[in-house]
Amino acid sequence: MTHHGIPTGLDAFARYLRRRLASLTGEFCGAAADPAHSESGGDRIAAVEELRAGHEQVVARMRRLQGALFDAGVAWPGGPVEHGGLGLSAAHDEVLENVLDELGFPSREALFVGLNIVAPALLAHAPAHVRDSVLPALFRGDLIGCQLFSEPGAGSDLASVSTRGVRDGDDWVITGQKVWTSMGHLADVGEALVRTDPEAPKHAGLTMFLLDMHAPGITVRPIRQMTGGAAFNEVFLDGVRVADGRRIGGIGEGWAVASTSLGSERSTMSGPGGPLTPVVMARLVELVRRLGAEADPVHRPQIARTVTAVTAMRAAAGLSPGSWSHRMAPVSGSVLKLLMVRAADEIACLATQVLGERAFVDNGDPDTFAWSEFVLGVPALHLAGGTDEIQLSVIAHRGLGLPRR
Repeated sequence: MTHHGIPTGLDAFARYLRRRLASLTGEFCGAAADPAHSESGGDRIAAVEELRAGHEQVVARMRRLQGALFDAGVAWPGGPVEHGGLGLSAAHDEVLENVLDELGFPSREALFVGLNIVAPALLAHAPAHVRDSVLPALFRGDLIGCQLFSEPGAGSDLASVSTRGVRDGDDWVITGQKVWTSMGHLADVGEALVRTDPEAPKHAGLTMFLLDMHAPGITVRPIRQMTGGAAFNEVFLDGVRVADGRRIGGIGEGWAVASTSLGSERSTMSGPGGPLTPVVMARLVELVRRLGAEADPVHRPQIARTVTAVTAMRAAAGLSPGSWSHRMAPVSGSVLKLLMVRAADEIACLATQVLGERAFVDNGDPDTFAWSEFVLGVPALHLAGGTDEIQLSVIAHRGLGLPRR
């Protein structure tokens, strides 16, 4: 079958993409095409992608690649045609990610939040003029998006955010602080969860806005992590003005918008665009085979645990929406996120067990030290998108219907 002349079968669609993208491989694939390859660390293996020295060139290249995908008509297979998509499904988005990796295209990690967290919320809740202007710009690479949710006093208990929004005519004036904002230092727009009614119950007093990250009153400060990178930021909002026309959803309906973003984030983290990319998996298999670890009885139990965890994650991620029960479907993102984190833990354990001290001492051999960034980054995955404890509570109460204590 075809849709506007494009094959809808997943295998046929993958073949279509390979033909469509063949002309772009010379410009974007391989180390020679990457002007910042050496600076960005060609042998790095990261759980949480972090841009380092030379990141300006790397980000510019990501934008060019995204623009080329948009011009080729394949940047958003699952998106509406009127916003630059192909009108297909989320499964076709995943096929695109797999084909890009298969052909050797570089990561687009700086765009992840905008494409997978901000865009779904805009598509579901934003007014038409915002959807029409911002969604194509995100998928063309003209805009980079970030998520302004967590605060110093509102992490796991996200509904307790205290950043205030006060109505002033046709504008809102926003004051407060956000933290753990991935790629906030690169962002052009930010999806901000704000308390607009301090008298209402905490979930009911929230409203979502789309901020211009270059507006007066916004200060972004990168947070250095133990990996050496700074992918996360704290963001200070000091009397930032935003037009009511940039509101996402109704006043007091911010929690529903946030739930859309969080559900998409948790689901996509288990896919090929998440932390456990096909590149990470291929490097792990290469490492185990090169060192002959599968023949060592000491390593076999950990290999088995890793294979089991990854297989469970992939099996769950491959389920169609209709495969989940009516109770579990709304919390499927939480299930997928937990499976991804546990698979990441097993991968980190296997890499460190096989390499030993070589995982943390760079002697110039392949993979030595390269896995250290992944191992140090995995703990962050237990927090990103909601802590493990929050996911378990969501599954227990909303999915399984277990009573609250």
